[in-house]
Amino acid sequence: MGSTGENSLLSRKERAELISTLHKAVPDYPIIAGVSETNLQDTIDTISEYKKLGTSMVMVLPSGYYGAGTPQEGIYDWLKEVADSSELPIILYIYPGVCNGLFILPETVRKLAKHPKIVGCKCTHGEVQQYARIGLDADISANNFALLSGFGQLLLPLYSINGKGVIDALSGAFPKTFVALFKALQENDTQRARELQFIATEAEELAAKGGLLGIKRAIRDNLGFGKSLVGRKPLNYAITDSEWESGYKHFYDLIKKIEDSL
Repeated sequence: MGSTGENSLLSRKERAELISTLHKAVPDYPIIAGVSETNLQDTIDTISEYKKLGTSMVMVLPSGYYGAGTPQEGIYDWLKEVADSSELPIILYIYPGVCNGLFILPETVRKLAKHPKIVGCKCTHGEVQQYARIGLDADISANNFALLSGFGQLLLPLYSINGKGVIDALSGAFPKTFVALFKALQENDTQRARELQFIATEAEELAAKGGLLGIKRAIRDNLGFGKSLVGRKPLNYAITDSEWESGYKHFYDLIKKIEDSL
């Protein structure tokens, strides 16, 4: 129930059903659930509900209605109170694209990283300086805090600044490629990692340009999952076959060739 998981387009009942169904299907598998409420108490209550349904950890967006004008001190107060009351570990979700341009700045992350319930952050943006300031900050690292990204095209460079991994939409369509890239990094096989990172970066156009509709098409075509190629309204118009052929198929074929070889 992140952004590609259409969290914002689902009802509260549907979100609960998704978690419950997944947990019953794979009870021993850890579940990270997205939380994107703007009200503080609603956020705390949602986390409590998700725990009862089988969630292991939550990824929490800050309250972004008022956007970049929200003071960092207020963001800290809001997230600290969420963490103080949370029944589950929290990953901070730093995604200005869906929060009216709101960032959780590295200075605020440094303070939040001291909280025992806040275990990491997922950065879905292109401000490389902020990645480095979080990943290389000794005070943040001292708290066993995990720097993650939402961009699979950053996995290799992320490792050079103490990043731990990615929560990436495209990996849902081509899991073998991303697992192979991750293993190559863990094994210090730099050449192999570079080769796979290039392919993954080229193919990220499927997500960057196509969004969740591009990912839906890639998942269906490669894995056979999903009956629909559209999202909920207003994302209820699929990428046409002609658009797919002219703007996406090249990237799809590029990564599928690697995926099929693994």
